[in-house]
Amino acid sequence: MKILPVSEWTFYKYRFQLGYGFLALVVALYILLFSGLIPPGLSTTETQSLITSTDLKLNELPTAIVDLPYHLLQKASVELLGVTPFGVRLPSMLFGILTAIFTALVLRRWMPSNVALISSLLMLTSGWFIGTARLGAPFITIAFFSALVLLSATYISQQTKHWKRWKVVLAFTAALSLYSPFMIYLFAAAIIASFAQPHLRYLIRRSSKFHLTLGTLIFALTLVPLGWGLYRDISQIWTLVAIPQDLPGPVQFFQNLVQAASNFVNPFNISFGEFVTPLVSLAAALFLVAGIVRILRDFHAIRTYLLLIWAALLIPIMGFNPNNLTVLMIPSFIVIAIGVQPIISYWYKIFPLNPYARVFGLIPLSLLLLTVIQFNDQRYTFGMLYSESAQQTFNSDLFLAQNELSKMPEDQLVFVVVPEIDKKLYQIEASNRPNTTVVNPAEVNLQNGKWIIAESQINSVATLPAPVATSVLVNDNATEALRFRVFDR
Repeated sequence: MKILPVSEWTFYKYRFQLGYGFLALVVALYILLFSGLIPPGLSTTETQSLITSTDLKLNELPTAIVDLPYHLLQKASVELLGVTPFGVRLPSMLFGILTAIFTALVLRRWMPSNVALISSLLMLTSGWFIGTARLGAPFITIAFFSALVLLSATYISQQTKHWKRWKVVLAFTAALSLYSPFMIYLFAAAIIASFAQPHLRYLIRRSSKFHLTLGTLIFALTLVPLGWGLYRDISQIWTLVAIPQDLPGPVQFFQNLVQAASNFVNPFNISFGEFVTPLVSLAAALFLVAGIVRILRDFHAIRTYLLLIWAALLIPIMGFNPNNLTVLMIPSFIVIAIGVQPIISYWYKIFPLNPYARVFGLIPLSLLLLTVIQFNDQRYTFGMLYSESAQQTFNSDLFLAQNELSKMPEDQLVFVVVPEIDKKLYQIEASNRPNTTVVNPAEVNLQNGKWIIAESQINSVATLPAPVATSVLVNDNATEALRFRVFDR
């Protein structure tokens, strides 16, 4: 009986399809599973995003246009699924899954399939990416639009199948991305690279006037709400360009750059808040350095022009935003992948062309990848569940009160007493339930009914509804676990 060579085995022929299928499954599971428990509650940024989304009025052009596409999707998600962790975070998780797909496709077009797959597994299972995709705030849209704009531009520059249709996608995506902070810098980098790189200049000269006119029209129409919002409130431009109105002095600016670098790569700066720092592991940092060296040597490539111009625009902006480095995610992933490429190429050169040796050579590489993936998962999961800083960052009080409200009859009069700063958040949930009123301690006017009073406001209420609470609401924290007292009157 004839023995087939390894290259004819079914699993070997479809190794890359199986690899990308495994990548999609892992990323989807990491992003979607236990979204109500990890992170444990809502952060201040998530709360503000939820309030902004629910305040949108669909019957008029919005004036709050920063991250408008995200807030529209979050508003629809909350109206469909309610004010739940999954409902609040579903838009981010969807954007995260799409970002993973687009990033993997960009890497697949820019480098060999084996390097693209391995790099994608390393980076799309990192705590930086997964944590951003599981946060109910618009940070992930920066990575999403960066990946989609790069993918569209790549298909156009390489003139792949249906590349002319991708011109329409690029025009629409580029315009939509300008609603997100930082994205103006990718747009500027692409424009500069288009005029600086000879091949891109050639493609622009060859473009038909019809396609240029159509793209310009789509771009302009998509920006109408943006223009209206800036006309009504021009101060939003500072948020979009990610520059504060009160500029820091030179010393503070330099300190911010140092802090940004520490948050990005310092292995001794370990913290668990909205983001897990350092954002990039030590091994990934070494690949990043190798990638920077490689792109500097290959300075004629289109990707080098874009990455260098993009970095030149972004790095100074980090001096204004040392705690929000999401804009560096996609360019960092690409540079890391470029640094991985020579390592993988050398690994394959170690083994002869004999396919059997290559298969066995993949075994230790696969074990290494699985170990890194498991480490990324445990670092993020256990850090978010058990670190003190994560417990201080995320607050589950809203869901404790929500769970208590769900046990009461709808005709029951309920009064929820919370701090003034949290009043608007609780009113979102109260608006979906009749006979429920949210007040601050100064607005308490004792009436018969159920009273849910935040523990932090007990001493601020002049007269309690009853001398003793009928029940208490607690969370899982080791300290300050008592969050609400429930009174009958």
